[in-house]
Amino acid sequence: MRIYSLMFALLAPSIVHAQTLSFQPDDPDKPIEIIADLGIEWQQEEKRFIARGSAKAIQGDVEVLADELIAHYRDKEDGGTDVYRVDALGHVTIKSAGETATGTAAVYDFEQAVLVMEGSPVTLVTVDGTVTAYDTLQYWEQENVAVAEGNATAVKDGQKLTADTLTARFKEPVGGSGNASPQRSGELDRLEGFGNVRMDSKGDIVLGDRGRYDLNSGIATLDGNVRITSDSNQLSGGFAVVDTNRGVSTLYASATEAGVPGPGKAPRVRALLVPRPKGVTNSADSE
Repeated sequence: MRIYSLMFALLAPSIVHAQTLSFQPDDPDKPIEIIADLGIEWQQEEKRFIARGSAKAIQGDVEVLADELIAHYRDKEDGGTDVYRVDALGHVTIKSAGETATGTAAVYDFEQAVLVMEGSPVTLVTVDGTVTAYDTLQYWEQENVAVAEGNATAVKDGQKLTADTLTARFKEPVGGSGNASPQRSGELDRLEGFGNVRMDSKGDIVLGDRGRYDLNSGIATLDGNVRITSDSNQLSGGFAVVDTNRGVSTLYASATEAGVPGPGKAPRVRALLVPRPKGVTNSADSE
């Protein structure tokens, strides 16, 4: 099997200050090495490079792997080139020191600093959690936010938050001096869920229309048609506070009663407590 390799030094100037999924390389001034089993094609009229066959792009400690990689560029007035978009197709994996994302296709728009990955599923693994979705995963670099759509799930330390759409907000980048960009740790700060939100925490299941999980405090809040199931007990109300550290879920009629800004009108709190007959355990033990 023949391997084609090319140092794409001409691509480096436009990528120096770019970050993929803040899959920022350890040295953004390094050129990009492209490796492909089936060859690298330079389409000068269309202004694009195409690497095919287990294609791999490497810059510093960042790797992008796919069946096919396509780099779109423009000619600059000073004679250089400006890469404005990169497409990755088939078995896509993006790796950095702190994160790994996988999917079936991806596109990175350098002008908007947005990465969009598709897959069924598409998965983002960070240093302290995993986010999975069955439609798309978007990362907005300037906002430091990832948006997962399609039965999205985030898991951290046994806690699981599921929703139609999950927004993951990362901790702010730190460090960086001179021309060096701040480095992001990949640590999640908080999660926000919209539509069919479900929180699984230490045996309790909490459902609602919207949810927010602060990973620093371990406190999750859900509102809108809230239901809590704990063992065989079921409760319903308008707002819930889940302390994932203590394993305590508290139900309120509304966010106002919980002391949290939000709608004041909500259904009354209801509880359906299913008792366990004492004789069941005794009978089982006697058999």
